[in-house]
Amino acid sequence: MVKMTCVVCGVEINEKNYNFNKEAFINSNSNGKIMYCPFCGAPIEYLIENGEEIKYDRNKLDENDLKIIDHAVKLEVFNGDFYKKASDMAKDENIKNMFKALSSIEYMHARIHKKIAGIKEMPVLRSMDYSKYDTDEALLDAACQREKHAVEYYKKYGKEIHEENIVKIFNVLSKVEEEHIILTSE
Repeated sequence: MVKMTCVVCGVEINEKNYNFNKEAFINSNSNGKIMYCPFCGAPIEYLIENGEEIKYDRNKLDENDLKIIDHAVKLEVFNGDFYKKASDMAKDENIKNMFKALSSIEYMHARIHKKIAGIKEMPVLRSMDYSKYDTDEALLDAACQREKHAVEYYKKYGKEIHEENIVKIFNVLSKVEEEHIILTSE
């Protein structure tokens, strides 16, 4: 297997990790066919042999851009926290595993934004009570709504960002979240 680097999250994909988070994808990677970054979900066109992360100029970011990215960090942490709890609450083992994998991917999205904005610490959000989601179906519905919100966020606020490569990252992550909508609505 050829080692590749995801230009969105910067992680090297190799024979030891190509299948991480496989439960978070409709079609999972195989040793002979890599379709996604197993860490952030970016599609194959963002996986490059000996590639480097997408470069961006943080100096082009104004106060509003940084606020948008800060909110994106919090959105992804919020969703990652939800999936982490949902994985404990779900009854079906496949759904549990999917939620665990989705949690990892959402936290990676938060790390991507954190790095872009130069945020030092990952935010710790208030713990939420998800007890009203007392069935797997309710958890899946909540997950699907969160993914729809994330797509809307990226599409709406990506237009306001003043750095074109960060806009690309928003667009890629929006596509990843769109796949999560399909995954959580099946």
